[in-house]
Amino acid sequence: MMLLSSCKKEFLDINKDPNRATSTSITPDLATAAQLNASASRNASTWDMLNRWMGYWSASGSYSRATVEMSYNISTGTMGGLFEGIYYTVSQYRAIGKKAAEQDWKFYQGIAKIMEAHEVAILVDFYGDVPYSTAFDISANIRPTYDKGEDVYKALLPLIDEGQALIKAATGNDANIATQDIYFQGNKTNWAKFANSLKLRLLMHTSEVNTFDIPAEIAKIVTEGSGFLGNGLSAAAQPGFTVDKPNPYYNAHLFLSNGNEADNYNRANKFSLDLMTSLNDPRSKRVYRLAKTGGAFKGTDYGADPLSENGSDLTSGPGYGPAPTPASPMWLMTGVETMFLVAEATARGWLAGDAKAAYENAVRESFRFLGLTTAQADEYLTNTDAKVAWPAAGSLNDKIAVIMWQKYFALNGIQANETFNDWRRLGIVQPPLSIAPERGSNLIPRRLLYPTSEYSYNSDNVTAVGTITPYTPKVFWDK
Repeated sequence: MMLLSSCKKEFLDINKDPNRATSTSITPDLATAAQLNASASRNASTWDMLNRWMGYWSASGSYSRATVEMSYNISTGTMGGLFEGIYYTVSQYRAIGKKAAEQDWKFYQGIAKIMEAHEVAILVDFYGDVPYSTAFDISANIRPTYDKGEDVYKALLPLIDEGQALIKAATGNDANIATQDIYFQGNKTNWAKFANSLKLRLLMHTSEVNTFDIPAEIAKIVTEGSGFLGNGLSAAAQPGFTVDKPNPYYNAHLFLSNGNEADNYNRANKFSLDLMTSLNDPRSKRVYRLAKTGGAFKGTDYGADPLSENGSDLTSGPGYGPAPTPASPMWLMTGVETMFLVAEATARGWLAGDAKAAYENAVRESFRFLGLTTAQADEYLTNTDAKVAWPAAGSLNDKIAVIMWQKYFALNGIQANETFNDWRRLGIVQPPLSIAPERGSNLIPRRLLYPTSEYSYNSDNVTAVGTITPYTPKVFWDK
């Protein structure tokens, strides 16, 4: 009794869980790795539908047609988790940044800002106008208004700059940054390279509009001096993947921890497989795998009737190249994509240098990323086909075209959302349309519809945007 009476009153408060994490007990070093992993893991399977739309993947003949997807007759439920998932992730980065500011942990602050920009840009790329300036503060704005997509983009470049500056100014008091930064292990230069690469991606998205003074913005990146991702460096999560806790792409599309095939639905699209094969492109054997039965590479047509000869065991699934083992890192933004962005910017005269060399180096990086050799890339680059050979005497359009074709092959199964962006802004690669009879005259959508949750809980603001269809209004940079 004496012991009990000497205890604090809170000890006997059964309404408080002493094991529950609170805002005061969660510090940035306890939350950052989980969110970085979540952002990278989004690339593992979120873009499966886009891989099929963009001509990379198709469907096994062992399954009935996915009539809504294959007819392009999408709804407010299509990829609805993307919208809600990104808002959740950004709210977590906001919380990390706020807590880091209170503790003067500048490295974590910088990471939070750069990652917010990465995530919000994806929202704009799919939905155009989105809540941003009044979002992320439920107590003040439970129903946030929508901002113009272009205005959001304009806010993101300064946000990236702020994040980059904070990381540079970090003094070493950010607890556990080397272990909790599962992208770069606390390497300031590599974060600066990623920040520059992300800015370059957003600038190149706007190549056909006048949102930015792109040459001036790229000049700022060059002046910063850290360079870009590439030459073996990607932004990729490595929290310690193992056979029991595997790389998310491996676990989604290759094999489960029990050894069973993880994905017997997605299969090689004949368009990409046949085209890469005709060009003697050895990457085809990395982005696709041999059929289980017969030992051949075989694809299917997107939207085809389910046929036994195109069954799961007789056709090629997604390949090992992006994640050859369960312990492979999970990419957020690859150096491959960045080097193709550099090649395009160089061809357009926005970056100084030899555009041909930049293009060929990007192709080599793609080969290396997929476990092939530089020698194999060099042999491939001797191909005289217009989809491979650099058009030294050609026009700018010719040069952009070959860059886009090779970027298309390089991002096969890896970053289909960026392929979708390139298709919309430039339209150089034209993937085949679904042959499903339900498609009728429908074309591939140019945007997603806002999710059902917005119409349920933020109806006044989402309806104020206007009538939304899969084709209109286009994202601001889609011309």
